[in-house]
Amino acid sequence: MHVIASFDDLQPVPWANGAGETTELVSLTDSQALTPSLRRWRLSIARLDRPAAFSPLPGLARTFLPIGAEVGLEIDGQLHLVAHDEPQRFRGEQNVALVELGSPCFALNLMVEIDDGASTGPHALEMSTRFTGSGLFAVTLDSGPGQPRFQLLELEKSDVLPDHLGVAILH
Repeated sequence: MHVIASFDDLQPVPWANGAGETTELVSLTDSQALTPSLRRWRLSIARLDRPAAFSPLPGLARTFLPIGAEVGLEIDGQLHLVAHDEPQRFRGEQNVALVELGSPCFALNLMVEIDDGASTGPHALEMSTRFTGSGLFAVTLDSGPGQPRFQLLELEKSDVLPDHLGVAILH
């Protein structure tokens, strides 16, 4: 496995709606070089400091993973409590707001371009928190010996991740 991007080496940018900031690990454009056979995707780490509305991002399927805390998201008027190890999926055009936040934390955000209905189009990248022995990439959610928090790692088929290392798997 090798490091593609590291949170510590990147500068945060404001959210599209200005209500917070995020650090982009992979842009839509950069994803094309990493995974040319998949739909374009974006991966970022958001800082969650206070309740706020999410930026509308039509055309993107979003997967949101809070890191270190449970949060409450209101999605189209319905409250969803999101645990720190269970990704929440929604579409970019939905009305989403962070409404419950016990303490400031981070969130991993995967955004994938939505297929326009073409059945022969490329497949999409997905996120999970359970490593089943395969995946294209891993994001370290905790720091460990030789592994800083929030590094994006490209995985080889023979790679084995340490049991003590919390990760999100992109497959």
